[in-house]
Amino acid sequence: MNNNDWNSVFPEVPQRFHETVQCTLDTQILNNTGRKKVLKKRFPIVLAAVIAALGVTAAATAYIIQWNDKLAERFDANEEQQNQLVSDSAIASVDQTVTESGLTVTAVQTLGHKNGVYLLFDVKAPEGITLSDENLFEGTSVEIEGIENGANYSGGFLSDTNQNVSSPAGTNERYYEIWLSNTDQADWNGKKITVTFSNLQANNEKLDMYTELEGKWTLSWMLSYTDQAQTFEINQAYDIGGHEVFVKSIELSPLSMTIDLGGTGLEQLIEDAGLDELGTLFMPSLILYDGTTFQSFGGPGSENWTETEYTRTISFDKILDVDQLTGITLNFQSETSDNALTVSIP
Repeated sequence: MNNNDWNSVFPEVPQRFHETVQCTLDTQILNNTGRKKVLKKRFPIVLAAVIAALGVTAAATAYIIQWNDKLAERFDANEEQQNQLVSDSAIASVDQTVTESGLTVTAVQTLGHKNGVYLLFDVKAPEGITLSDENLFEGTSVEIEGIENGANYSGGFLSDTNQNVSSPAGTNERYYEIWLSNTDQADWNGKKITVTFSNLQANNEKLDMYTELEGKWTLSWMLSYTDQAQTFEINQAYDIGGHEVFVKSIELSPLSMTIDLGGTGLEQLIEDAGLDELGTLFMPSLILYDGTTFQSFGGPGSENWTETEYTRTISFDKILDVDQLTGITLNFQSETSDNALTVSIP
């Protein structure tokens, strides 16, 4: 089995190099993918039932459905989408905090799905230290159930502060994100995750990094999410540049997509695309009812293949209602003619 998992390239260089490469490639490669599903609008009914049965107060109800503002902004989630993902148990609040050397790291919220988990942290440095998106932690480790490197990941400080709009940029508090890629599609729900950061570093220009604060910050909690993926069995053959491609299935969730391919022409298409040289097999687009396309694919992903099978996963960095999805187009750019196929989503 071959795979393109960008965190494992160049193992001899520092972790931050991997994170930078991963983030860059995620942005470039995953701008070629799109899939998403949103569930039925049952949240108000469920919430009303909870309130009636348990006597939940209005304040508690507001807390139940409250997303962190930065998380909502990061995924461009409107109120209806936020409520839906709360109803579907995709989002969880963490509120675990650790302080060392005057720097406080708080795990805020998570968004989970079958192909990965997004983690949002708040980092507050001592007065006099300015945090920017050029800061980094010298070391970051992620353990799932005590197993280090149990998940591939990338991350970094977000490009704006987490203060209110009237606060100036360049304060001592900033959000930090980690994307976990669940390439094995293991069940992480209810599993203990431990994230450790070490040594806050700053940029002395031209990526001349130096340690600004020494320390180690470790947080542990139980992951909580319910995946709502829906599988569409396609089982249809297509011709791409004279090569047969068989679309087996497409799995969609509000936050990710998985595409499974086969076919007698797959081996040649893989060779033409240069997957062994860090290429990618195709560029996908989601087709919406209004004729527009959805291409917000900034999360992590992977490609795994043999001579006869190919699987690609992608995590979205925006939310899309699957009810608005009519089809998916795969564009095989390495082929010069008849290089696209469109799959209808029932």
